[in-house]
Amino acid sequence: MSVTGGRRIDPARQSPIARRRRDRIIAAGIAVVVLVAGLLIYLTSDGRATTDATGPAVPAPSTAAAPPAALAERWTLTTDPALGAVASPYGVVVTADTTTVYGHDATTGALRWSYGRSNLPLCAVGSGDVDAPGVTRRGVVRGVMVVSEEGGWCSQVMLLDPDTGERHYVRTSPDQPGGALVFGGPYAGWVGPTLTELWRDDLVRTIQYGDEPAPTKPNAQRLGCVFTDLAVADRQFATVEHCTDSTYAQVVINWADPGSAPDKPADQDVFKHTPRATIDTGAQFARIVGITADSVAVLLPKSDGAEVVVYDTSGQVQSRADVTVPAAAIATADRLVDGRVVPTPAVRAGAQRYSLIGSSLLEVTTASSQRTAPATSTSPAGTLTPAPGSTVPTSEALAPSTVTVSDLQAGWVHADVTGLPAVYPDQLLVPVAAGLQPVTRSDGLDDPSRPLLSVDRGGWAGRVDVSAVGDVVVETRGDQVVGLS
Repeated sequence: MSVTGGRRIDPARQSPIARRRRDRIIAAGIAVVVLVAGLLIYLTSDGRATTDATGPAVPAPSTAAAPPAALAERWTLTTDPALGAVASPYGVVVTADTTTVYGHDATTGALRWSYGRSNLPLCAVGSGDVDAPGVTRRGVVRGVMVVSEEGGWCSQVMLLDPDTGERHYVRTSPDQPGGALVFGGPYAGWVGPTLTELWRDDLVRTIQYGDEPAPTKPNAQRLGCVFTDLAVADRQFATVEHCTDSTYAQVVINWADPGSAPDKPADQDVFKHTPRATIDTGAQFARIVGITADSVAVLLPKSDGAEVVVYDTSGQVQSRADVTVPAAAIATADRLVDGRVVPTPAVRAGAQRYSLIGSSLLEVTTASSQRTAPATSTSPAGTLTPAPGSTVPTSEALAPSTVTVSDLQAGWVHADVTGLPAVYPDQLLVPVAAGLQPVTRSDGLDDPSRPLLSVDRGGWAGRVDVSAVGDVVVETRGDQVVGLS
C-alpha cells in the first residue's frame, strides 16, 4: 500500500495506467538483468571461445616409393616451437599457436581447417598415424590429438579428423602439466612427471598409474617416482622411473589394460594393478628403444659406451648388444627438461623402430623367436574324470616346451643426425647438417646410389625432424615448418 498526500492507497485500487507503468518498469529491469547475465555467460562460455572451421574431405596422397632426386622449397609455415607440428599421412600438416591448431594441405601449404579454444592454452598436439584408412576404423587411436589446459591440468583431450578437422572423440583427464602424448599399439596416452594414463581408440581410459590425484582404492598409488620415458605396445607399456628408494633407473612393465589382463586378481582394474615386472637396470640412466607385447628393449650406458638390453615380461634378460651411442647422450636424454617429460623421440615403420638419442639414430627390429614356455600349475588330482576308455593328458603334456614371441634385436646406429628421419619403403631420408642423406633401411648405411640432398635452412642449426607426405618432404625446424619437393 502506498501513501499519497497523507492517504494510503491500496495498490489494487491504483489506476490501470499507474499499474501498467509500474509493471513495465519491473519487466524492463528483469529483462536488463537477464540480458546482462546472458551476455556474461556468452562472453565467458566455451562455445564463444571455440573456433571450429572444418574443411572438405580430400583423398590421402599415395606413399612415395623412394626419396626425391632433388628438392626445392614449396611453402613455409610457422608453429609454436613448444608444440611442434604434425605431418599426417592424410595429406595434412598441422601447426599450432598458443590456443589453436591449423590443418594445412601438405602439397600447397594452404589452410584446410582449424580448431581452437581461445580461453584454453594448448598443452600438446600429436598423432600416432602411420597410414590413412580413415579415423572411423576402430582398433587403433587415429587422428590428430589436441590437449588443452583447464583448471591447472592438461585435462581437455580432443581427437580430430586430420582430413577435415571435425571433432571425433573427447575426454577429460587429470593430466599433469609438463607431460607429453604417447602413441603405440592400439593406445594413446599421457605421461606426466609422476602420473600417466592410457586410452583406447575411443579415448576410454584403460589405466591410470602413478601419483593418482583421487585414489579410489587403498595401496593403489605409485609414489616417490619420477617418470622420464614411456613406450606402449599391444598389451603392455613400460616406463623409466627414478625413485627415491633406488640409486638406479628402474624399468617398470605394466599391463596396458589391467582390467582385461589374463588371470588378473579380482580387485585389479584401471586404478589398482600390480606391475608385470619391476627391473633395477643397474644404471643411473635408461631409455626405452623398443617394445612389443612380449619384450622391452632398453638402452643403458656403460663405461665404454652403451648397450641395448632386451627384457621379457617377467624382467628377465633375454639378450644384450653393444651399440655405439655415447653414454653422455643417454644421461642427457633421461631427465626432465624444464620440468617436462620428453619420451624418447622415435619413428615406427613396420618391424623397425628408429630412436633418436642425442645425435645418434638407433634402429631396433621386431622379430619372432622361441622362448621357454612359462611354468604352468598342475590341477589338483581328481578335478577331471576321464570317460571310459579315454585318458586325460597332464598339464606338462599339454604345455609346449617353447612359445613364439615378438622379440627385439638391436641393429645399426647412424651418427651425426640432427633429428628424426622420413621413412620410405626401402630407405630413410636422414637429416644431417648439410641437408638430407638417403640411407638404406636394412643396414643404416648411406645409399651410394643417391647423393646427399642439399637443403638451405637459412642458418638454422638446431633439431630438424623430417616426414614424407606423398611426394612432399616436410621439415620441422623450431618454429618453422617447410615443405620441399
